[in-house]
Amino acid sequence: MVETPQEREFPRIVRVKENMEKERRKLHPRFKYAVLFLALFMVEVLIALFARGAVRAYLGDVIVIPALYFFLRAVFFPKDKIFSIYVLPFLCYFAGWFAEVLQALSVPKALGLSASSFPGVLLGGTYDHKDGLCYFLGLLLIGLFLALETHWKDDRRWFYPIAVFLHWTWGYIQTSVGFFVYLWFFKCKHTYYHGVVRTVWPKTSAVSLGMFIFTPREPSEDDQSDRAKRIRAYNERVAVHEYGHTFQSLLLGPLYFLVIGIPSIFWASSKKCQKFRKEKNVPYSKLYCEKWASKWGEKVSKEEADWT
Repeated sequence: MVETPQEREFPRIVRVKENMEKERRKLHPRFKYAVLFLALFMVEVLIALFARGAVRAYLGDVIVIPALYFFLRAVFFPKDKIFSIYVLPFLCYFAGWFAEVLQALSVPKALGLSASSFPGVLLGGTYDHKDGLCYFLGLLLIGLFLALETHWKDDRRWFYPIAVFLHWTWGYIQTSVGFFVYLWFFKCKHTYYHGVVRTVWPKTSAVSLGMFIFTPREPSEDDQSDRAKRIRAYNERVAVHEYGHTFQSLLLGPLYFLVIGIPSIFWASSKKCQKFRKEKNVPYSKLYCEKWASKWGEKVSKEEADWT
């Protein structure tokens, strides 16, 4: 049977259409976020020019956080990545507080910024501690948008907004340290893990810092040996254990390093403690904070934690 020219041409047409569809998808996120940003920015300008009372005092501060977020997504971070979904919203939130500090220092006035100009709209004009609540509402609007974007099917998008907010406020010390460690190992594998960010870093140890947990290195994906499978299974149990520490962080806040961090580090790294565990056959989870972490990790995740 002889193939016609049309039949020979069909595979090429299919490939062209597939490439066009890929290009369309590449452009779509930037366009979507740009439209959202421009819409919110126009609302901000209208509020600055014509609004009075509570609308001018508070609504603009609610909108400015998602406006900044959509601007950054449109220009720099259009793809759904760990950073753009789970870290960037909080950077925008704290940018609002940074603007409040500049307002308290009268920086916008000193620079002669007009209230209707782009930087003037973003920075605002008058310091008000109530704006912090507005920024938080703006943060929740971002979370609502991200949830609606996936039709509520993906719990990785702000399934625990209150817990994440507490990580960045009450547990700010350890979470901010975890954030910088996360940035240091930015090229490693990152996943969303039951409401926190999990990083597989190139170390044999594991650590939990606020909403960032770091689990031991893993074999390559091509390695399907029994040994590799055992290592992966062990690391999953370690992740559950480290996840339990995140709830200790939520409970203890600024006391986390004192109550959990320092004893845990000493128990893990001290040669005397290592010798004691080896000679007495004492499991690592025997220490109060480690046992506590494994229990809470299992209770919340419904998965098996590491008890060795």
